[in-house]
Amino acid sequence: MHPYGDQAMSETYANGAGRRRASSADVAALAGVSRATVSRCFTDGASIKPETRDRILAAARDLGYEPNLLARMLNKQESNIIAVLTSDFANPFQPALMEALTGRMREEGLTPLLLKGQSATESADALIQLALSYRVAAIVVTVLNASHRMIARCFEADVPLIFLNRVAEDTPAISVCVNSRSGAHRIAEVLVEGGTTRIGMISGKAGSWTNSMRRGGFRQRLDELGYDVLTSIQADFSYEGGRVAALEMMDAYPRLNAIYACNDAMAFGAMDAIRYDRGRRVPDDIAVIGFDDVPVAAWGAYRLTTIHQPVAQLVEQTIHILKRPDRGLALSEQAFLHDGHFVQRLTTSPVKLGDGDTDERDPPPA
Repeated sequence: MHPYGDQAMSETYANGAGRRRASSADVAALAGVSRATVSRCFTDGASIKPETRDRILAAARDLGYEPNLLARMLNKQESNIIAVLTSDFANPFQPALMEALTGRMREEGLTPLLLKGQSATESADALIQLALSYRVAAIVVTVLNASHRMIARCFEADVPLIFLNRVAEDTPAISVCVNSRSGAHRIAEVLVEGGTTRIGMISGKAGSWTNSMRRGGFRQRLDELGYDVLTSIQADFSYEGGRVAALEMMDAYPRLNAIYACNDAMAFGAMDAIRYDRGRRVPDDIAVIGFDDVPVAAWGAYRLTTIHQPVAQLVEQTIHILKRPDRGLALSEQAFLHDGHFVQRLTTSPVKLGDGDTDERDPPPA
């Protein structure tokens, strides 16, 4: 006989046949408790006798019951669901950032709702509208842009919006990002000190805050040091964009001796164009430096000199905001900038390290 009698067998059969989804009332009836007791069983930290919990869990397993967390949050007028809007997974920085962010969210009891755009150039407005329809507690946006109107609508609905890895100027959004301008300054210093002053720059897509800071900061510091960019080509932050831009630069400027790519993905493309398409050496013939320090940058095939983005710090800052009672509403319009640091590997001439810089010219221990 089934441990809960014939009633349990018929309930389990009905649910297994797909006739209807088991409810908390079904579980309560089978376990011989109230619905409130079932609710307490599935609420973290709620007080319930161990033997009662075991009986309820056994009944839930028999009936195939799963608590409707979304309905529970809506009934309580609170949510732990955080919408995460992103795109451009071809850029290796984005998957690394998403893994770190969503992993920490889960550790902190937050539920990430990942909504991915089709391309980095599209507006996030439609995805924000979709996120709002899910009654999320907050929205985190990376890569994508959003209209001032839609950003304002989020805060009017008491849903804070955080831009991660960029700044949304003149909007109520909260911004958490690396200080890209200071990182670009350091890159200019490294190239000049290393004796490479015939420099090509591969920038990213126009109109993005990140590109503006990495491009403008580099030009500013290079000018202060008494030099100028030999050539500049706008690409799209992609590997192929970096490869094509590097080929064009080498053809137009045979004496080019350095390339600054505004992210690591484009730097990888530039390196491969130099080595495999043109048969030249990095850094002996042309030095290459990137920005982001994605995991691939340390791999033996590249050993790329770059600026390290403090992903852990960016994520912790974002989590700190999301864990506030107001999810960050009171922090509207604030920007939290975190300094990156220079990582010296094998694609540039070695220079004297400054405070915070790291030397990774030797391969990591096996």
